[in-house]
Amino acid sequence: MIRNYIELAVEEMLDDLLKKYAEKNPDTCLCPRCRLDIMAIALNNLPTRYVATDEGSIYTKVAMEQVGGRAEIAAAILNAIQIVKNNPRH
Repeated sequence: MIRNYIELAVEEMLDDLLKKYAEKNPDTCLCPRCRLDIMAIALNNLPTRYVATDEGSIYTKVAMEQVGGRAEIAAAILNAIQIVKNNPRH
C-alpha cells in the first residue's frame, strides 16, 4: 500500500502540539472538525513523501529527522493551528 509519510508524521505529532498550544491558548478549539482542518492545512503546506514498503518508511523517517524534517512539520502544524484558531468553520 502506498502511504504519504508526511501524513503519518502529521498525525503522530498533531495531538502533542495541539495540546501544548491549547495550554497556552485556552480558547483554541479541539473539536474533530478543527483538528481535521488543521491537518489539511498543514499537509497542503508540506511536500509529499510517498512510501510503498516498511523499508521505505524507515528510510524516509531517518532522512526526515536528519535534515530537520520534523521541525518543518511542527512549524506547518503550528501555523495551521493559528489559522484555524483565528478562522474556525463553526
